[in-house]
Amino acid sequence: MEILYVRHGETIYNRERRMAGQKDAPLTLEGLRQAQRVGHLLKSRFGAGLAEWQWTSSPLGRAWQTAVILADVVGVPTTRIVHDDRLKEMTWGRWDGLTAAEIEAQDPELWRARLADRWTVAPPDGGETQRAIIERAGLWLAALPAAVRVVTTAHGGLGRALRVAYLGLPPATMLEMDEPHDAVFWFKQGRIDRLDAST
Repeated sequence: MEILYVRHGETIYNRERRMAGQKDAPLTLEGLRQAQRVGHLLKSRFGAGLAEWQWTSSPLGRAWQTAVILADVVGVPTTRIVHDDRLKEMTWGRWDGLTAAEIEAQDPELWRARLADRWTVAPPDGGETQRAIIERAGLWLAALPAAVRVVTTAHGGLGRALRVAYLGLPPATMLEMDEPHDAVFWFKQGRIDRLDAST
């Protein structure tokens, strides 16, 4: 099994430090550039062989747009990209699209409880815990065929959860991981290598 995992490019919500969750926001100009740089990195490192890989994406617009740019740069027909709902970002429920300050003003007690325990305290109205997204990531990994080679475009939180699930790390390490817009995480043979497109 090999996975090339890419987070979507920067969005307006990222720039405004909003918890996008499963709401959507368009890529910024820098986000478009990031996706192009990652596409060129994939093309230079893996070449025409990527046409033989499977291509999957979160159905949320920011991930889909990034996947389309990657495929275009690499030369893979965008019709090859398959949406997978399991790759959606962790939802913040009623808090999707809000900043931390807005959430604290709206639900101060629940926000404090969430900060104290991200593993069992879920955001209101259908939000997910950190534990829930790690479990969802693990289910996606477990469903992949043993010999699959897949390029996957999704989200920051989901990507951190996948790394935790794949490496069997303690859940708390998820909170320490970064989530770059301009890197590829290469899952292979039980390890994950990071390839940076920013340099």
